[in-house]
Amino acid sequence: MKFLRPVVAAATVLMLAAYVPKGAPAAVVAATVSVRHQSFDGGQPALSVMTWNVKGLPRPVALGRPAALAEIGRRLGELRRIGKQPHVVLLQEAFISDAKAIGAEGGYPYAAVGPQPEDASASPTASLGDDFRQNASWAKGEDEGKWLGSGLVILSDYPILATRKMAFPQDACAGFDCLAAKGVLLAKIAVPGSAKPVTVIDTHLNSRHASGVSVRRANAAYSWQAAAVRRFVAQQTGPDEDIVFGGDFNIGHDPIRRAAASRDGGFLPQGREAIATVAASSPLATKQNADFVAVEQRAKDKQYFRPARGSQLELGNVDVPFGLANGGFDLSDHLGFVATYRINDSVSAR
Repeated sequence: MKFLRPVVAAATVLMLAAYVPKGAPAAVVAATVSVRHQSFDGGQPALSVMTWNVKGLPRPVALGRPAALAEIGRRLGELRRIGKQPHVVLLQEAFISDAKAIGAEGGYPYAAVGPQPEDASASPTASLGDDFRQNASWAKGEDEGKWLGSGLVILSDYPILATRKMAFPQDACAGFDCLAAKGVLLAKIAVPGSAKPVTVIDTHLNSRHASGVSVRRANAAYSWQAAAVRRFVAQQTGPDEDIVFGGDFNIGHDPIRRAAASRDGGFLPQGREAIATVAASSPLATKQNADFVAVEQRAKDKQYFRPARGSQLELGNVDVPFGLANGGFDLSDHLGFVATYRINDSVSAR
């Protein structure tokens, strides 16, 4: 009956939508387009970063996605034409070519692509335990290897100077999520006016109910991945870097996931989270903003930020450019949001 395994796995894909400590470089694509720089009053450089799970899933897992993905690219292009495009866009679930084309349609001259199936180690992950591996369900997409890449893409108006990527091992996942090479993508970006590159990171962690397995199993994989992400970030970054870390963290309101996300100082120790920061500083205004409330209550899409030593990376504002009133959920099942930061370092202070 072993010949049925690929057939069943293929059917599974149609119904749903090695830990590498040192990381590996990611591919970078560059093009030539005009870019309008932005700055705050006083001349400090501004950096706007958008995070968006664009639901770039293959047919028939999700239908109508090419048209919606093309519209996402078109709308980003419209923002560019009026000088309001986010400088950096962190995409998740950009699995299919239509999703990867968002950058070109939106006019982004640089793009870095995250881990691919070959980046996921096939060696057993000892720290997961024998019980976890032995209970893998190939009918739920486990133990079948990776069929898709990570779906992580970083788009940038500014030059990407260096990249690192890390895929979770093939067994460090739960359910249908195992079919994708989820992990982390990091890019160092040369922001005009900044004394040093800004480090931008993108990730997508294991889902809970959508994984198709028990919440307990999904949370076990999630906790392992959260710790792996923390180690990767600690190894790839230092105190002299301005860091923005966004993505679909899939935390939600599950207490196990919330604990895993906050353990050992959180995903970005000594950092702050953009949505929570704005909610705390403007509680009344944010409660009256339906788009902000939708993102906040879902509690999955986030951006963490941390200034470099001797620098001031300050959060200016958070905006949902394609919200509820203009068909945001027609574009994806997530609302993408943009956080704008002020960078005050030795160059901008001159």
